[in-house]
Amino acid sequence: MPIYEYICLKCQHKFEYVILPGKEVKISCPKCQSSEVKKLISAFGIGGGTNRLKNSGSCSSCSSSSCSTCR
Repeated sequence: MPIYEYICLKCQHKFEYVILPGKEVKISCPKCQSSEVKKLISAFGIGGGTNRLKNSGSCSSCSSSSCSTCR
């Protein structure tokens, strides 16, 4: 099921909403109930998650000087 990320244009609250295929839903901010929301462009993950880093043997995205903190 797709999870969409939104931002409220009134209070700037960011939130996620699951939209079922084929369903039209009026989205409103869960914090202030405003219907003035905008769908954000967000990245998505494809399988593997953090296990891919553990199995790759590489820590190129690690900000630490020691890869032991990544694993």
